Amino acid sequence: MSKNSTFKVNGTEYEIADGTWAGSRLVDFLHEQQLTGTHVTCYQGGCGACIVTASIPDPASGLSQSYSVNSCLVPLASCAGWEITTIEGLGNSHDGYHVIQDTLANKAGTQCGYCSPGFVMNMYGLTQNNPSWTEDDVEKTLDANICRCTGYRPIVEAFKSITPSDIEDSHLARCSNKGKKCCKGKCSKSSPTGKPKEAKCKMIKPPANDSWHMPLTLEELYNIVASIPAGERYSLICGDTAQAVVGADYASSTTIFTRSVPELAKVNQTADKVIFGANVTISQLITHMKSMSASEGFSYLGHLAEMWHHVAGTSVRNLGSWAGNIACRIAHPDFPSDLFPHLMVAGATVTLGTTDGSTTTHTMEELLGIDLVADRKIILELTLPKMADNVVFRVFKVSARSHNAHSYINGGFRMEVDAATTHTVVGTPVIVYGCINTTFFRATATEAVLAGKSLEDQTVIQAAVEALASEITPDESPLEPNPAYKVAIAQNMLYKTILGIIGDVASPDVISGATDLVRPLSSGKQVYDENTEIWPLGKPIPKLEAHIQCSGEAEYAVLAPEMTGELFGMFVTSTQGNAKIVSIDPSEALGMPGVVAFVGIDDITGENNINNQTWPGVPEPLFPSDRVSYYGQPIGLLVTEGRSPAYAALGAVKVTYDDIQPPVLTIDEALQQPLPEGQPEPFVQGDVEAGFAASTTIVEGAMGRNGQYHFTMEPQVCIATPTDEGLDILAGTQWASETQRAIGQVLGIPDNQVTVTVKRVGGAFGSKIDRCNIIATAAALAAQKTRKRVRVSLDFDVNTTLVGWREPYVCTYKAGVNAEGILQAIEATLTSDSGYVAVDVSSGGAAPIMPSCYSCPNWNVKPQFVLTNTANNTWCRSPGTLEGILFMENIMDHIATAIGMDPLEFRRKNLMPDGSSRHLNRVVHRLRHAMAGNLNAKIPREVTIPNNLISDMIDQLMVSADVDARKADIETFNKNNKWKKRGLAVMPQMWPYMPPSVYPFSCMVSINCRDGTVMVSHGGVESGQGINTKVAQCAAYELGIPLEMVAIKGSTTHTNANSQCTGGSLGSDITSFCVSTACKNLKDRLEAFRQTLEKPDISWAELVNQAYFSGIDICERYVNKSDEVKSYGVFGVAATEVELDILTGQFLVLRTDIIEDAGRSMSPMVDVGQVEGGFVMGQGLFTTEEPLYDPATGQRLTNSTWHYKPPLAQDIPVDFRVTLLQNSPNPIGVQLSKVTGEPPLVLSFSVVMALRQAITSARADGGTTGWFQMDTPLTVERLQRLCLVDPSRLVITS
Repeated sequence: MSKNSTFKVNGTEYEIADGTWAGSRLVDFLHEQQLTGTHVTCYQGGCGACIVTASIPDPASGLSQSYSVNSCLVPLASCAGWEITTIEGLGNSHDGYHVIQDTLANKAGTQCGYCSPGFVMNMYGLTQNNPSWTEDDVEKTLDANICRCTGYRPIVEAFKSITPSDIEDSHLARCSNKGKKCCKGKCSKSSPTGKPKEAKCKMIKPPANDSWHMPLTLEELYNIVASIPAGERYSLICGDTAQAVVGADYASSTTIFTRSVPELAKVNQTADKVIFGANVTISQLITHMKSMSASEGFSYLGHLAEMWHHVAGTSVRNLGSWAGNIACRIAHPDFPSDLFPHLMVAGATVTLGTTDGSTTTHTMEELLGIDLVADRKIILELTLPKMADNVVFRVFKVSARSHNAHSYINGGFRMEVDAATTHTVVGTPVIVYGCINTTFFRATATEAVLAGKSLEDQTVIQAAVEALASEITPDESPLEPNPAYKVAIAQNMLYKTILGIIGDVASPDVISGATDLVRPLSSGKQVYDENTEIWPLGKPIPKLEAHIQCSGEAEYAVLAPEMTGELFGMFVTSTQGNAKIVSIDPSEALGMPGVVAFVGIDDITGENNINNQTWPGVPEPLFPSDRVSYYGQPIGLLVTEGRSPAYAALGAVKVTYDDIQPPVLTIDEALQQPLPEGQPEPFVQGDVEAGFAASTTIVEGAMGRNGQYHFTMEPQVCIATPTDEGLDILAGTQWASETQRAIGQVLGIPDNQVTVTVKRVGGAFGSKIDRCNIIATAAALAAQKTRKRVRVSLDFDVNTTLVGWREPYVCTYKAGVNAEGILQAIEATLTSDSGYVAVDVSSGGAAPIMPSCYSCPNWNVKPQFVLTNTANNTWCRSPGTLEGILFMENIMDHIATAIGMDPLEFRRKNLMPDGSSRHLNRVVHRLRHAMAGNLNAKIPREVTIPNNLISDMIDQLMVSADVDARKADIETFNKNNKWKKRGLAVMPQMWPYMPPSVYPFSCMVSINCRDGTVMVSHGGVESGQGINTKVAQCAAYELGIPLEMVAIKGSTTHTNANSQCTGGSLGSDITSFCVSTACKNLKDRLEAFRQTLEKPDISWAELVNQAYFSGIDICERYVNKSDEVKSYGVFGVAATEVELDILTGQFLVLRTDIIEDAGRSMSPMVDVGQVEGGFVMGQGLFTTEEPLYDPATGQRLTNSTWHYKPPLAQDIPVDFRVTLLQNSPNPIGVQLSKVTGEPPLVLSFSVVMALRQAITSARADGGTTGWFQMDTPLTVERLQRLCLVDPSRLVITS
């Protein structure tokens, strides 16, 4: 072992083992050291869960600089000489928390908590890399951390509140002397002021082996490359970030880590050029370009720097070099590099070196013809020239999301323009586009059209636009936008550039097309009742687990320590979507090192059915017996000694197919076949034919709403451990009892031999109600077969493919109103895509939800489902209720358009009166009764809503959100701007909370006799929604003790047997009721005992102690009884304003105001978090998140963070205001409250409604008026194409 092959983690020195594989990742090493606070979700650098801070030596200066980096991308062997700080190195519950951890926790910036350590470490990296920072810096830093729970607003506000002096004063960082108590700032800290480190660092070299080299000089690098035999492949890496996108073959090629070569780290500026060495990272490039842009002739560097903030995310840019990005584009022509075309526009040149020491300089175009590896050429430096003042430089990037998303199309323009002669182009301009196809970059025909021409000449502009359409031929791909969209964006980029050049020469109404959307700083406001008289109940507090989540101490099943002899299970999945299985042959795999067993259908000792629900009674096999029904369906489980042998052996399991049929992937395709049996009953009220006869206006239409990945940060996971009593199961499940029953059913063993434990899950949203049982039953089956502990944890791509998503929907409708604008009849068909088996069908529940807060006498809503060759789609936050309400809102907008009435006025005309009744969601009730084993329960048909609060809430919103004045401003804005449009929509809703009469959750409240502290165990599952916090607040309130005396313990199927599913907003509500009731019973018992005492005026602890020794039971178990938890309506209103760039389809949500009816909130900070998080999750559903498939095989292509894009922190409403309706206790609610977990998500449809207004204005400018179908998600492509921008409208004067 080389003495110098060391690095430090939190002050502890580690050696890099000889022969360390190039593919070994830092995060895996950290987990081996039990540093599990660093989490992993995607292994692609796309989610931010794995971020750590690394102090990395700069070979040019000898100084170290600290950066946030993705530990899932960092090769372990590259860490020599690094000093790494993980979340454990900042603070903890024993030694105290770092100010970043403490602030994030106290400001409610964590829910499930799985993403929280990554956020903390990203912010910590910012503070260690800069002596000071702005709020804008903070927001830009959080450009690649995904949080599915919070809606980001509290995270952003928490971090923006932290100042450099806070970091200076934070004396909770660990001392360098590991294991000692913190010195409270009296010893030398690694970075006492947040300034860059000044300590000189010796370059450290890891041991070389056959596949890994780390040269320290350019000469060494040349020698290593020269020694590689001709024809053998090798890779030069600086950050190795490209492997997340294009992969890496570490086993069959040599890897050379170049980051330590000082000659490649140089940065130099002269009067006429700037030079960057090949190892300058993209982050460093941006920093240098910003400062250099102040120099004469280099202002364009500032534009590049600003645009490159949108390339990848901060922690990836901190690792990846510009040269790596360029080399990746050369080696992989389909790689959508932003740097390559932008540098081409800038006239950059790249210097290459060869092993003999000679160099050559090339333009970007010339690089495309070079095979860097075959020719043994090494990228040395980048040179950017000075530009004359009359040269216009502009670059673009259009992608699915504002940040950390690869381009759909990018490009740029460089033109020398003589403004004095009608903005004439001097010479030939440079026009470059990327992401068109693998060979196209320069639009030479268009350049020729513009050469020497006036940009004020409309005929020239039209000729250029037409030339572009002729010479651009985009590739077609199911993962990419339609080629017509790319052509249109290319034309519009040119048009935007020309408008920017000619300025005021253009008409005022078109000049807005010149600019890109610029997001202002985020802000927010939260309003709620204090209710101090009932504290600790109703007190706005952080979640109980917030601090341990922010310190990485919170335990999750996926991070449970590995035990000696533990095995790993990896699914063998189908590679066809609709085919007969001929054979499955694992024999080759079973002969490979580390492979222990293959578990298949023949190993099932019970029933091949993971669905134990007695209704709807549809079986779902663990493994298929005859045909595979979707791509990615589990066929068997490969059991190995660790994850690596599983990867190596997976491809050796041979599966052969026959009768391969085209997969059915969409609702439209499925409707070509007869509907499956077991369709839900329709919702019928009144006589729709009579209603249509009384209508003066009848509209007909349709709307589609595609599916959504739950995007839980913790993957599906289960650990099954054989014991002398059966099996202990540690599972990520929302329904422990059903997981227990499913395992017992598949294994053919009694349920009392299966004990399921769940402490918390890292996000759920419905995906872990029953889909988790695929993983749990397979793990248990493997443990039964091998008699060893087996862990099954899904990789991101498998998680997104094997497990179903939110159901896609299509609604067709017909609706009528009379001359006064009063609804007369609604007829609709709601079709959901259940996937390959109809287990979790929500369409039957969606139908009776459609009335929402409106009144209509006549309804006929037919719910139905179809089967497709996709994974079994499943429950996802607000299933059925979401669809019923959003389709109704779409109908309301359609009618308002048809009759020419303001949409909000039309809604107000049709609000239901007080005392209205609403049909119950009988399908869901029947299902939930079946879950509870109560098939014969009598289910009422309707529930009465005594007070419709919507009208008053709309009145309040109109004032607080200043709706009327803003609508007037928007009308003026849209009239004056053709290419930027705004919309403001107000959406009301009534979300029906309807628990079945019997839906039991058990709880146990135990008081400790010594000190009176309380332990609570309940049958619900903490998944980030704050169930434990609400339960604890209820317990403390009812017992009359401080909240600090209450602790919540994990749930098991023994202590909380037969508890129901935590979903449908039922979990927090019913468990809070049960715990409140148990505590009331305990309090009554103890108070009765107090009255028997001679001296009753004693403390709580004394009372408990004396009661216990007097034979009084100080524990209480309670299960809710029939009809104890009541149904009610949850009201909400939202006003959302958007701004849309008509030329690109990009948009901003400028402001959202929400008033949510939470009753008397049990925990206001928790409830506000649910409102914000639900809204942003819904915004993603309706805009950026789009599932895509391979039409030939049925493979889900959006199976990575590269292609699937939930919202990030800079996608949420810029101004995000949430009010919990004040002075509105719910007399029949648990503790006078109402649920908040799911209703706010539905209000995100207001984003769609506002975008419709913007698009309507754009279409009207082009002469198209009236209603149009608008399916979701509203991707940038769909938005832009809906605007109907014909190239002939790209004019400079109206």
